[in-house]
Amino acid sequence: MKNIVYAILLLCSLLCSTSVKAQEVVVDSIAVDTVDQAIFLSRIDDVIDNGLPGYATSVLFMPLVFDKQENVPFETLQCDSNVILSSQRVVREKEYNMWLVNANRQARRLRAARNYVMVNRPDLVKYNTKNLPKAPKEYIIVNDPTKQTVTIVEKPIVATTTDIPTEPVKVKRWITSFSSNIQISQVYVSDNWYQGGATSLNLLSDQLFTYNYNDPSGKLLFENLVQWKFNLITSAEDTVHKVRVSEDLFQINSKFGYKAFGKFYYSASMLFKTQLLTNYEPNSNVKQAEFFSPGELNVGLGMSYSHSYTKPVKLSHTLTLSPLSYNLRFVALPDIDPTKFGIDKGRTRNEVGSSLDYMLTWNFRYNIQWMSHVYAFTNYKTALVEWTNAFDFSFSNYFSARVYLDLRFDNSVAKDPQLGYLQIKELLSIGFSYKI
Repeated sequence: MKNIVYAILLLCSLLCSTSVKAQEVVVDSIAVDTVDQAIFLSRIDDVIDNGLPGYATSVLFMPLVFDKQENVPFETLQCDSNVILSSQRVVREKEYNMWLVNANRQARRLRAARNYVMVNRPDLVKYNTKNLPKAPKEYIIVNDPTKQTVTIVEKPIVATTTDIPTEPVKVKRWITSFSSNIQISQVYVSDNWYQGGATSLNLLSDQLFTYNYNDPSGKLLFENLVQWKFNLITSAEDTVHKVRVSEDLFQINSKFGYKAFGKFYYSASMLFKTQLLTNYEPNSNVKQAEFFSPGELNVGLGMSYSHSYTKPVKLSHTLTLSPLSYNLRFVALPDIDPTKFGIDKGRTRNEVGSSLDYMLTWNFRYNIQWMSHVYAFTNYKTALVEWTNAFDFSFSNYFSARVYLDLRFDNSVAKDPQLGYLQIKELLSIGFSYKI
């Protein structure tokens, strides 16, 4: 008990002397603090030399527990540099945060003293973090008036509860996204322009919607994509129609899969394509295409692979191979020539073969994105390959420039004298873009 009282008195005298000295420090406080450091260390030496083990369980040190090796030099017992710069600054520190300076000084001194004892008297270190004793048990007295007995039993541990309200975590099963791009370009040419030309207005719209199922187990794959892309143009050269359709594509791409291994899934895929607007030949009422004329449906069974990552660049891609695939081409309206779409007889063409579907989204930078889609089908006699590309250059959240480059190979239609079976379409536009 005397040892504990001695340690408590030592601590109180130390803290009081430290507080008084910190308030009285002026320009020459370095010397004063050095003396105080020597007194402080000499008192610790006295405790150790006198063989007083009581300090090891006193208020000053508590039981010594070794947790890590650290180097706390005795210089930390000196006064803070922001206190000893000048008398004027000391006054300012006293007025605002001298209490914080004193608290930091005392904490550093106690830490240095504890480290000093552990280094010089390792035999007094009672525990380390691996052999800490178990918490002492608590007992209570239980009185049973019916039996007239008094029993001492261990106090049960009661779990503490919190008043913070909690709500069950809801897993979002369906994930949706929507991307909208609308670009407008306009050209005005007067009748007397020396180079000639025609006034025109161009409207390009690309709407993309995805609806995917988020399976918590990761065994099911269900992805759906709906896209409608069209391009409307006006030209003074066309005297029959004020507005013509230069491009119109409405497609639905759906895929369902069950996990096989790794990132591979057994999958069933479906692709449907048509157009929604009616397109006419220039200066004529002859229809080139219309809703369900043409239309294309492809259903396949096979394997699907999907992967995405964010480093070093953000990229996601999906590959679907269908060794068994059924493809249907049809023209619903009688006033559309089916031979332009590879239909030789009647208004339908049924084929069985193999198909491939690959989709890629690659973010080169935060404002540059490349979206690519490759679709291929073959009945082992003819082949159809479509490769669509869209390059986005974002200026802000709502404005961007987009470059379209579409390539198509179809050897089931008539051969062009210059390009053969290859078809090319390219478009550059600047306008509004929005994504959610």
